[in-house]
Amino acid sequence: MKFYMKILSLVLLPGCLFFTEIAAQTYPIVFVSRNLVQGGSNYYLQQGLLPGMGPFSRFKVVGGRLLVREANGTLRVLVDSTMNFNGIHVYDVSDPNVYWNASKIVFAGVESRDSAWRIYEIRADGTGFKKITFSNRNISLTQFGPIAYKFTRYDDIDPCYLPDGRICFASTRYPSISQIDAARTTNLYVIDTASANIHRITTERNSAEEPAIHPNTGRIIFSRWWLNIDRPSNLTSNGLTRDSNLALTNDIANIWEASMINPDGEGVHLLAGTGNYRPGLHNYKPTVLNDGRVLGIFVPYTSMTLTSGSTGIRWYIEGNSYPNHIAGVNMNTMQLYIPSPPSYGTMVPPYAVDPVELPDGRILFSYAAQVENLDFSLYTINLNGSGLTPYYDIPGKLELNAEVMLPKTRPPVIIDLFTTPTDDLPPTISPETWFKNGGFRFDCLNMFTNGPIDDPMQDAPPITKNARMQFFLNFQRQDSTGKDSVLFLTQVSVFHSGQLSLDFAPAEVPMFEQVIDTAGKVLKGSHGQIAHVSGLNYGRQGVGTKCVGCHSGHTRVLVPPNVTEGQFFNTSTSAAVTQSSFKYINDSLQYPGTSVIDRKANNDTLLVNWIANGTVNEWVNLKWDLPEDIRWIKLYNVKPNVSTNTNIQVTDCEVIVKYQSNEIYRINSTGPVSPGGTQFNIPGLLKFDELRVTVKSFTGTVNGESKAALAEIEMNSRVSFYEIIGVQQISMLADKFSLRQNYPNPFNPITNIEFTIPKEGLVTLKIYDILGREVITLVNENLKMGSYKKSFNGSNLASGIYFYKLIAGDFNETKKMVLIK
Repeated sequence: MKFYMKILSLVLLPGCLFFTEIAAQTYPIVFVSRNLVQGGSNYYLQQGLLPGMGPFSRFKVVGGRLLVREANGTLRVLVDSTMNFNGIHVYDVSDPNVYWNASKIVFAGVESRDSAWRIYEIRADGTGFKKITFSNRNISLTQFGPIAYKFTRYDDIDPCYLPDGRICFASTRYPSISQIDAARTTNLYVIDTASANIHRITTERNSAEEPAIHPNTGRIIFSRWWLNIDRPSNLTSNGLTRDSNLALTNDIANIWEASMINPDGEGVHLLAGTGNYRPGLHNYKPTVLNDGRVLGIFVPYTSMTLTSGSTGIRWYIEGNSYPNHIAGVNMNTMQLYIPSPPSYGTMVPPYAVDPVELPDGRILFSYAAQVENLDFSLYTINLNGSGLTPYYDIPGKLELNAEVMLPKTRPPVIIDLFTTPTDDLPPTISPETWFKNGGFRFDCLNMFTNGPIDDPMQDAPPITKNARMQFFLNFQRQDSTGKDSVLFLTQVSVFHSGQLSLDFAPAEVPMFEQVIDTAGKVLKGSHGQIAHVSGLNYGRQGVGTKCVGCHSGHTRVLVPPNVTEGQFFNTSTSAAVTQSSFKYINDSLQYPGTSVIDRKANNDTLLVNWIANGTVNEWVNLKWDLPEDIRWIKLYNVKPNVSTNTNIQVTDCEVIVKYQSNEIYRINSTGPVSPGGTQFNIPGLLKFDELRVTVKSFTGTVNGESKAALAEIEMNSRVSFYEIIGVQQISMLADKFSLRQNYPNPFNPITNIEFTIPKEGLVTLKIYDILGREVITLVNENLKMGSYKKSFNGSNLASGIYFYKLIAGDFNETKKMVLIK
């Protein structure tokens, strides 16, 4: 039922405050009304607390009620502390979520000030109260030694209904502490409404919380704490450091990004945001509108560990995209509330949080205009930030977590493909435990692959001959601050084409990677980007991950259909660029030839373009260290822009393709070039290492001047295979340790295992079952340099997955094999 009510709309203009009476459509909603307390920031204790925001306040208990406001304006109490539900009194509530047909609501609550948060359900009419999760976890915490007490309590929060009726929620049931500020780690779980079949679907080192459902795909969207305290270094033996003086960068990410995952825990990838700068990735409590746009909350103190936040609401296009401000704190204009001493994390209000889409397209959200008296009320606003209108308020209370109480279209149901339960405890320092959840295969079709032109993401690492990728693990052990030492897993050579694979990585174990060159130095790009993962990933047991690229946002790059197509990518960003001339004004206003390989074309700023200092036969030249096979070239004209008096139209170019300084192909006349890119196919997959583009003619102006210019040169090519025929990988010459895949595989009952060692020393080769239990030792002796083959007979073993592990000096590698009888 819909009602139109006369309400007072708050209108803010410079120097004045007044109300205007308008007619607005209202809907039945459910929300929580929680008590106002101070202590919302460690830097400014007088700030009101915003409960339910990240590590600082997600488990804060302040007291509250679950309420329904009908479309006609009447208020109905569903849950408060005075109600007795078969002996259960709920003292505080948070995060209600309405079922698809609006018949019931799931929410988080506590039964006393000092009890843990649990999940509950109630019908929309107030009947059928049911407790969903309980304090009945049954695991031993002895492996954590003196810090076991930190994991005795666990909290369940942030529930939402899956399309199939199950419930997803966040919990600290999996014992772990975040790497900064020692917050208990949340992970996502799934449970039946009958309180059965509870299982974990994420294995985050830091946290995963605030799940919701994508209305168009049925996937789970959630907030993921992207953080890694191990930074890249070229001054340490293992390429890692926690010392700022030794680090190549002090960027540890430390943001909450919006991610997406299947209900069985497979297929994690970025939902929305830009990796070009960290605040552009920060996106807490994401939700997806019916048109596919993503809403999220921005918090200036991005870790949310020492403040509950001065919040603002932004929207994104799904995928790699820039944020658009709607309400509350604006990243581009925010100011400290108290300049001195600085109130870090507490900004000048207003604040906005908890957006939800109304059926008429407006956004319903919680809004507050004060700091100390942080009285959040419900407001509506348009997606473009206009039409700020009060919706409902209980003075002195916090109205939060609103949801519309109307039936909605049920999203597609995604069937679980991976159902094997994961262990309730992380591994230990012993490598034998790392594979207790089995393993997964890691495949990168091409680590050099770039994102599309104008996609707001970093460049991939530059093309590098004989690069290697190192894999590291970091999971909770016995450090009370979460700063357990990093563990080296293995190293994998990168093929000339950029392809690499790790046959068997430990499943459900937080892992990160970095890429090094032949000298063992961490790979850096021309723009300072570092080939080092600034967060921790994990893989589901029994799956295979496939990706391209090795940079922030790469999970949104479309994976080619096969390995051959995966070899081709935009190689321009790896070129060395020279030019006939370029426009130079000062240190901050210059337009060199390198602008044609910055992957930016359709952009209003002229700084993304090469602008020559002349008009006739101006050229730009790209040269590569390694030869490539070219398929096509795409040239981009400068985007027209009235505000900068730019309307240049390049009407003709000459393109010369060279190999070893010899011309091998020429396009004498390209004709007009489009701002969206004009493509020129090159026949025969020519091997080349140099390209020159000369602007022969143009009309119009750029920045009011008659100067030659281009926005971008995009190449589609691959590193030439012929370069490496008969050439052994330098990385193999450097260490010569190898452990080959057993053959045959699968086997029954005998298989062979071959390995190579470069020097004499103690060598062990052991077989383990899928639970990490040792089956047999095949080798445990000093061996001389050379190649060896050992046979393994599994006739007395059951069919299944087994692992064989070789340790020789510092070399340590594990592979999977399958016994089928």
